[in-house]
Amino acid sequence: MGGARTDITPPRQAGAAGRRRGAGAMVLDVYEVAYLAAGPRRVAEVALLRLRERGVVGVVGPRVRAERPADGAHPVERALTGSCPRGRSVAAVLAAVADGPETAGIRDRLRAAGLLGRVRSRPTAAGRRRVAAARAEGAWPAYVFDGPPAVADRMLRRVVQEAGPVPSGLGRHLVRMGKALDRADHSEHGHGHGHDGGSCGGGGGGPD
Repeated sequence: MGGARTDITPPRQAGAAGRRRGAGAMVLDVYEVAYLAAGPRRVAEVALLRLRERGVVGVVGPRVRAERPADGAHPVERALTGSCPRGRSVAAVLAAVADGPETAGIRDRLRAAGLLGRVRSRPTAAGRRRVAAARAEGAWPAYVFDGPPAVADRMLRRVVQEAGPVPSGLGRHLVRMGKALDRADHSEHGHGHGHDGGSCGGGGGGPD
């Protein structure tokens, strides 16, 4: 019949073609590019650095504290500020964000678009092309692609580099320890102790 289709693609080929189209059509945000560039740890680092640039968090020594909520921001940014309302070690905050559901959601979207492998979570050829294109475009800071070594602030660069990454499984341990210390800190302040006006806890404190 005149109206019959003659360009029907076999199911296996149609699936591959659909993944290729999805890989090219997905508009990537800065955190998706960061994940493709270096995985979940890079997502957390970029969130910390971007929020500090905007004055949403303060970093003093090895600690970070949210100065104000990240309302209306990316879910990863809201997760980061929500993890350090009273000050917490940079290492614990980065681990919490890297292991969190918001970052896992980025991974799942990239996999669905064919930009990230499903077994080892490494960028596919299409994913690598998207990272190269984003780098060439120059819309985002170099640290999105190259990590802490590309941070201009020497002290901040050192803090982020020395914060990790942590071994597998230790991130969740740091998260639990940080929450316990947060509760202890809250209890102490509830007994009449004043809160200093600095960006976060003293730089001499140990990690959460």
